[in-house]
Amino acid sequence: MSQQPLKVCLTHDIDRLHKTYQYLTHDVCKGRIRGLRTLFNGSRPYWQLDTLADLEARYDVRSTVFFLHESIAFRPFRISSWKLSLGRYSLYDPQVIHAIRNLHAGGWEIGLHGSYESFKSPHLLKTEKMILEEALGHHVQGVRQHYLNHIEPDTWNYQKEAGFRYDASLGRTNGIGYSDNRIRPFHHRQSGMFVIPLTIMDSCLFKESGGNRQKALRMAVKWMDHAQKNNCPFTILWHQRMFNEEDFPGYRWVYEEIIKEAKVRNAEFVTCHELQKRHKSMEIADD
Repeated sequence: MSQQPLKVCLTHDIDRLHKTYQYLTHDVCKGRIRGLRTLFNGSRPYWQLDTLADLEARYDVRSTVFFLHESIAFRPFRISSWKLSLGRYSLYDPQVIHAIRNLHAGGWEIGLHGSYESFKSPHLLKTEKMILEEALGHHVQGVRQHYLNHIEPDTWNYQKEAGFRYDASLGRTNGIGYSDNRIRPFHHRQSGMFVIPLTIMDSCLFKESGGNRQKALRMAVKWMDHAQKNNCPFTILWHQRMFNEEDFPGYRWVYEEIIKEAKVRNAEFVTCHELQKRHKSMEIADD
């Protein structure tokens, strides 16, 4: 039997667009004083949306980009709130709106990155979807929950109630590979949601590789082989701030090499919504 063509689904979660407490935790504490330069020269080391788009356009591929509207209050004496609150951005910011609309106009899919608490709140999901759609000027089809938070099947029911067609939150935050060995997208009958499993997250990949970019690439290619052999999408999550090579050396290189390898294999690059639409058309054909 001949091997099935590889399908690659590139995705990005836009958790934060501004570098804040990381000047202390990532730079000063690690002795990387040069990283403080961007604090004073007005540049935006975590923005990286243009870098992301330019890289993918160079290879004529497109991805799904999930934008966040976080509402958790900042509590300076509760360290756990720092990651959720500091560096947040507003979907009402004209620069953010401009970036979102430019990506959409260029062929990138825009989805919602559901806020930290939204996985258990249909009200938050509806509100955040509405805010993003106003910024985009277009309907939003899919969602991925922040930190991959979800409760089955409750979250899928809430997402469907909010008007989403697919969820891309099924994945691991403690390693690479699939959650509960669910490797293929599926239609959850009770909720009506289409679920897209995640194969690899950037931070987990680099953690398991010990920060070695060559090893990280080999591990990624191994999972690419697995996806192609098992006829399931190779779905990647790469945060846009990781394209900043000064703060995250090797991350951009590995991402680009993954795309190159997939191109050598004549892979088909699909967005999350394209996966959902194809699955729906297959169901209709089966009927």
